Amino acid sequence: MTDQTKMERLLRMLLLLAGKRRYSNAEIQERIKISERTVFRYLDTIDLAGMVIERANGTYRLQQDYTNTRSLQRLMHFTEEEVCVLEETIEQLEGDSAIRKQLLRKLNLLYDSKALEEKRKSNGFKKIQQLSEAIRNKRQVQLVGYRSSNSENITDRTVEPFDFLPEYEGVWCYEPESGQCKQFLITRMKQVNILSQSWQNENKHQMPFTDAFRMSANKPKAKVEALLDMKAYNLLTEEYPLAQKFIREEGRGYRLCIPVAQYHGIGRFVLGLPGNINVLGPRSFQEFLKKRINDFSLTEVDSGEY
Repeated sequence: MTDQTKMERLLRMLLLLAGKRRYSNAEIQERIKISERTVFRYLDTIDLAGMVIERANGTYRLQQDYTNTRSLQRLMHFTEEEVCVLEETIEQLEGDSAIRKQLLRKLNLLYDSKALEEKRKSNGFKKIQQLSEAIRNKRQVQLVGYRSSNSENITDRTVEPFDFLPEYEGVWCYEPESGQCKQFLITRMKQVNILSQSWQNENKHQMPFTDAFRMSANKPKAKVEALLDMKAYNLLTEEYPLAQKFIREEGRGYRLCIPVAQYHGIGRFVLGLPGNINVLGPRSFQEFLKKRINDFSLTEVDSGEY
C-alpha cells in the first residue's frame, strides 16, 4: 500500500465517522477496505489529534461538536507558520532542505504507524492523553510541579484545559486563580491529575492574541518598528515566517512594523543580532532592551595561564 493510499483511506474513514450514523469495526473494514488492526490504528490517530470519538456497543462516530476545521487542522498537524511557508514557497523547495524534511515528517505522522508509535513512547504522551480526556469530559486538572519561566517558581496549577497547541507542545487553559487564558507547555509539567470539578468558566475559554514570535496576551502590547539589514531580514523570515507580512523593503534594507503580545519574544531576537537591527520604537521597547542588556552579568575568574 502506498503512502498516498494510506492517507486517502484515513481521510475516507474520517469523513465516514463524521456522519450521523454509527459504524461497527466490520462495517468500517468493508467500506474503507482495510483490516481490523488498521481500523484501530486509525482510531488511535484520530484520538491523538484531539477529535472525540463516541464509542457505544462496538460502534464508532465522531462527536458532532468536534467535526470542525480546527480539529481537522490538529489531525494534519500543520502549524499556522507552516501553512504560510507551504502557501508561499512549496513550489520552490528542493533537495533536502530542513523545512522540507520537517513538513514530510508531519505528513508521515498522519499515516505512518511507526511515527505514531514513537510519539506514544515519548515522556509527554501520558500527560497529553490525560489532558485530552479532561477536554473531552470538560474537567479541571491539576498541573503538578509546573515550572514557570515567568514567576521562576515550581507550583501546582489548577486549570481548565480546552485546546492543544500545534504538535501537542502545550495546551491552552483557563486559570481561575489568575482569571486568564494561558499556554502551558507539556515538558514543564511533572504530571497531570484530572480533578472531579467540572469546567466553571467555559464562556471564558478563548485563545488570546498570539504574535509572530509565539507570545500571547489578551491584546497586543505595542507595535514595534525597526530597520533590518539583509542578515536580520533573512533570519527573521526563516525563524518566524508569520512576520513576513509586516515587513516592507526600504532603500537597501527592510522596515519592520509588527504588533507584539509582549517584548520577551521579539526582544530575544533583537538582542541576538546586535548591529543588524535599528529599533525605532516604541520607547518602552527600547527601555526593555536596555534593561535586558544591563541584566547581563560577567564574572571575571582568574584561572591562570594556559
